Amino acid sequence: MTHTQLDVNGHRRIEMGETLYCSVTGKPFVAARDGFTFNYAWGPDGNIISDEGVRQLDTEQIKVHSKPVGAYLSGDGKHITGWKGNILATVTQHSTSRTGWYGSRITHIQAVDQFGGLWYGKGAGSGMYITLRPMKGKAK
Repeated sequence: MTHTQLDVNGHRRIEMGETLYCSVTGKPFVAARDGFTFNYAWGPDGNIISDEGVRQLDTEQIKVHSKPVGAYLSGDGKHITGWKGNILATVTQHSTSRTGWYGSRITHIQAVDQFGGLWYGKGAGSGMYITLRPMKGKAK
């Protein structure tokens, strides 16, 4: 009987150098380290997604412009990016306010995506995760 090794999240263990197939693009790629992370992700359905596939899914979510999108506010606060730094939108307004919780601050942004869609979001600041929500209308 063969036992499959699992990682801490219950996914099968991937060996670096292993050829994988992206569930989004269908293309083969070789598993590799990429800084502190890897060049693949696990989809919610347990399928493997390449960096290219992740960028494609991010772009599709932005293009549809109908649901909240999880992303990151770039380190300089000028862009909304995906996990790997791919630019999803450009920040057009940026402000901060106090939360009332021991003087901590929250960042508020408005942004426009490459398709002209308007977004707003709140998060912990530059370089951190932010939830974007679609706004009505298109950029002028």
